[in-house]
Amino acid sequence: MNFTNLNYFLVVAEEMNITRAANRLHISQQALSNHITKLEDEIGTQLFERNPGLSLTYAGARLVETSGQILDIHSQFLSEVKDLSGDIKGELTIGITYTRGQALLPLLLPAYRATHPNVNIRIEEANAVSLEDMLQHGAVDLILGFSPFFSPSAEVTELSADRLFLAVPVSIMEQLFGDECQKKREEFSEAVDITAFRNQPFILLKKGDRIRTIVDSYFKKHQIVPHVFCESANIQTAFALAKKGLGIAVYPEMFLRGETTLSAAMGTDEEMDYYPLGSSATTEHLAIAYNKDRYLPRAAQEFIDLAKNILQNVTGNVPRIPPEFQ
Repeated sequence: MNFTNLNYFLVVAEEMNITRAANRLHISQQALSNHITKLEDEIGTQLFERNPGLSLTYAGARLVETSGQILDIHSQFLSEVKDLSGDIKGELTIGITYTRGQALLPLLLPAYRATHPNVNIRIEEANAVSLEDMLQHGAVDLILGFSPFFSPSAEVTELSADRLFLAVPVSIMEQLFGDECQKKREEFSEAVDITAFRNQPFILLKKGDRIRTIVDSYFKKHQIVPHVFCESANIQTAFALAKKGLGIAVYPEMFLRGETTLSAAMGTDEEMDYYPLGSSATTEHLAIAYNKDRYLPRAAQEFIDLAKNILQNVTGNVPRIPPEFQ
């Protein structure tokens, strides 16, 4: 089967209009019609009814349903053949959540590009549920996220633990503890007493977010109904508001280490302390997953190895507290 004809057929099936499809493909209408006719001749049946407008025949509708699988198998075969040559090149598609990419990709991609200059990177950003669906259907080669993954075909490699911290403006500590402030700051750097902030304003992620669900369970365990000053869908927004002294945010460890995240920015905002939530229930596990039912290109295999090496050995400074990072 001619795969160019098949790809062109799918575009026509999406547009149901030869003119629009030809414009998308940057070829003439006559050339596109010739490709469709050749595919119909090869298959031995008509794929489109052409009057008064285009519509799929039964055979055309079935080809739309199966062509994704045909093209995907072809793509996997080509990847495997390329790997046999020993020359690692092509494209690697990585799925990651919107904000997590800011912390992780600047850490991983420079090192990967240095050793794999002929691999082009495509980044797909979406929520965790959408990313797992992309992995299941071959739209991404790998996804970076948190275990557990729920896709039945996901093969998972854990990379590092990622604790949650309270990001607390020092002004709140001074207001709460007065002369005892420094003592409490040192004490909380080892294990924070969340009940001390029972009546303080919190800036939290919106309900339904993974971190918010973990934090809500943590509050419930300690019999706290937090005073929520405001909610945000973006963890960086929540942290930025905390840095202005408006309340306490919950922030992942990886963001505190990241050189490209807000915690690394210098400025005249509030001095902040970072206290670990001392519970295994507030520690997530960063992991990378691929679809075990699909061929995994060497470019993807070596990205997994690199990510594991970097993230299991990463060092950095949480800006002030806790001292074990300093």
